[in-house]
Amino acid sequence: MMNVSLIGNHEAKTNKELPEKSGVNQVFLACYLIILLILTVYQDFPLVNIIGEIGRSPIILLFPLFIFCEIAMLSKYKKLMNVTKLQKYLFAFIIYLSFISMVYILIQFLQGNYSFASENLLGKAIKVLTYFVVILLYVRHMQLVFTRINSFKLLYSCFLVVMSLLVIIMIVELVSMPNALTFLHSGSHPYWRVRLLTSESSTTGSIIVVYSSILIYLSQYLNPVAKTLSIVYATSFFLFCLFVTGSKGFLIVILLTLVVTMIKFLNFRKKRNFIVLIAVVVAMYLFIAYFSAGLFSSFSNDIENYTSSYTRMGTIIIALATVFHHPLGVGTGAYLMYFNEYVAYSIQLMSRFYYNVFGMSQINVGELLQYSGSVKNLGVKSGFFQWVMFGGVFSIVFFYLLAKDLIIKVKSNSILFLSLVFILLSLLFVALEIKYEVWLLFAFISFFLGKNEVNQSNMSGVNQ
Repeated sequence: MMNVSLIGNHEAKTNKELPEKSGVNQVFLACYLIILLILTVYQDFPLVNIIGEIGRSPIILLFPLFIFCEIAMLSKYKKLMNVTKLQKYLFAFIIYLSFISMVYILIQFLQGNYSFASENLLGKAIKVLTYFVVILLYVRHMQLVFTRINSFKLLYSCFLVVMSLLVIIMIVELVSMPNALTFLHSGSHPYWRVRLLTSESSTTGSIIVVYSSILIYLSQYLNPVAKTLSIVYATSFFLFCLFVTGSKGFLIVILLTLVVTMIKFLNFRKKRNFIVLIAVVVAMYLFIAYFSAGLFSSFSNDIENYTSSYTRMGTIIIALATVFHHPLGVGTGAYLMYFNEYVAYSIQLMSRFYYNVFGMSQINVGELLQYSGSVKNLGVKSGFFQWVMFGGVFSIVFFYLLAKDLIIKVKSNSILFLSLVFILLSLLFVALEIKYEVWLLFAFISFFLGKNEVNQSNMSGVNQ
């Protein structure tokens, strides 16, 4: 059955009979969307070796195209089209970051600090702000493409093709480890986990969840047999990735997602809620029984060798210390100075923590010390806390409004609700700047499940 809110959104698009789009035009749009969806998950593009981290995703190459489309649309309609709350929040956030960045760069300039290591502070601020501008344009462009495709089944086919490609890539990786598809990655070093087209396995979880959930959501427009086969296919893909992944963050976020789902369905007045709750409890039991030993072993290894968990916690402490002293954030340029300033504090706090909790008097701080005086990979190993370091309290407000708006939209759809909860929790573990599948999910929810939110009276919409 068609989602009620989706019907409302479609009806709000236009009260006039829409012109029939040509089959050739639709095929072209479908092929273009497939390319966009593939580029979205490609997050270890070799261009990073030439222009830096912003080149780790090929989406940056589409920046001129995004600008061209914006100019063309503005020229045609004389106003901005497809404006959603998601876009408004992003735009306001970019304006604030630009302002606070200039303020803190001015403060550093007045103190005689114009650069950190080899990085000019003003240049760094502009480069980081570029990430945010590209994200906003990506969201607008994806929603523009959505308006031009007139069939949910065609939209479903695009996601099916891309998911099938991901399945093929995963199979190739499994049979050719540790040197799988190295020509597609920024480095040729061996890698022993499934990472698809990303740099490491910890970044694949969100891709799997987003594409699987959207495919299942779109399968509601198929006949019963095709819908069942689609759900089985997407679920099998997700479960297989779950069992072969070596990412602790992915497993932890899944467990937390199940907990949140259990809380949501605690109301037994509905028979459906009771069934879902039983299913979640069983899933949690099986999850803990199967994965707990591996997780504990992995965390023990981290404690002994002070690897990823230690570094992640240390950089989060740096972000919290920065915001404690600078509640409004420090912007996208001067953060280099403050990050370096609080490295020693973070190491000291972590040392006390490990001594009090684990009885370890000596710890290996080499990985965190690498950040001191260097700009290479300098940042918080958490998208949420990195953005909070940039924008302080305003960032927290941004995430709150964003999450609230999206949760309201998906509360009536279980699969997208689960996917959204997973992604929101993932923000604690993964960087956000090139995780375009996150913004793909947000754009999809904002566009298709929003009610009378999009101003596109002159634009075409999606039919069954």
